[in-house]
Amino acid sequence: MSKRRITIPIFIPHSGCPHCCVFCNQWKVTGSHNEPTEAFFKKTVESYLSTAGPEIERVELAFFGGTFTAIDQELQRKYLSWALPYVTSGSIKSIRISTRPDYIDQNILTFLESHYVETVEIGVQSFDREVLLYSGRGHSREDSLRACTLIKKSGMRLGVQLLPGLPGDTIDKSISSAEITQSLGADDVRIYPAVVLRETELERLYLAGKYKPLSLEEALLWVVQMYEIFYDAKINVIRMGLHPMDFAEGECPIVAGPYHVAFGFLVKSRFRRNCMEKILSQWRKRFPLVKDVRLLIPFEHKEEYIGHKKENINYLKEKFFLTKISYEYTHSSEFNVLEF
Repeated sequence: MSKRRITIPIFIPHSGCPHCCVFCNQWKVTGSHNEPTEAFFKKTVESYLSTAGPEIERVELAFFGGTFTAIDQELQRKYLSWALPYVTSGSIKSIRISTRPDYIDQNILTFLESHYVETVEIGVQSFDREVLLYSGRGHSREDSLRACTLIKKSGMRLGVQLLPGLPGDTIDKSISSAEITQSLGADDVRIYPAVVLRETELERLYLAGKYKPLSLEEALLWVVQMYEIFYDAKINVIRMGLHPMDFAEGECPIVAGPYHVAFGFLVKSRFRRNCMEKILSQWRKRFPLVKDVRLLIPFEHKEEYIGHKKENINYLKEKFFLTKISYEYTHSSEFNVLEF
């Protein structure tokens, strides 16, 4: 299926941010140290627009990497003014900004709305007070609740970023953060399992033996359960795991933690496996001695159901003591077991 939406990212690394959280090194993540210039902005936008095919129905512009609303308002106005010609011409349909919960109030939202910002993405990271404290966030759970509520009441779209696996976190705390995010009416979500980056306080804690990051398997276990909450609520999960990094210009910035270039696929594939396992468990109760089974797999998500190198199929064969699993595709969205 062709991708029908694209997002043009403009990175403003650490701009406006009043804190340096224990996990954060925006320069290492974005690969950028410099503030964008108007020339760079235009070049980036034009490059994306020139390669957007006719199947693209919606183009979004996003200011990432900093606390946008903590920047001097005149600088905010300048950045947003660069986008104005593209918005008024219709080539860009919407604008997204990212910021901290404690830099949102009604005056700020009114300003953003007047400059065609449609989505405000909040770096919540966790709704747990202890996790926020240990991570050096510098804002409270109440700040996050208030900011998310204000954004929804204003009629703007709400995005939420969550970072499971931070200091003091547990699987129950991360699931609770996902449930609160869902209850607040988030329109979309990003989930970034915490990794240890070079030149951060988290690296110091890790090297001193005071912080242990999640393993890849632990991160999958946590994030699959968070993803299921958003999937059931029909909340769009934009991304899971850090963006694939280009290490060509230097050393890998990740010291430790559950980084995987295809982490989002791994989560979705594990989620599909869990769904198949539930259905096959019911099937097995009805047919305890059957050794062969035929599955009906939704074509749109076939790779997620089958798994990398058929790992989900092989898992199910072993789990249910099956000799053979065959399958066919359906254009329905429902997975099922065919009668044999």
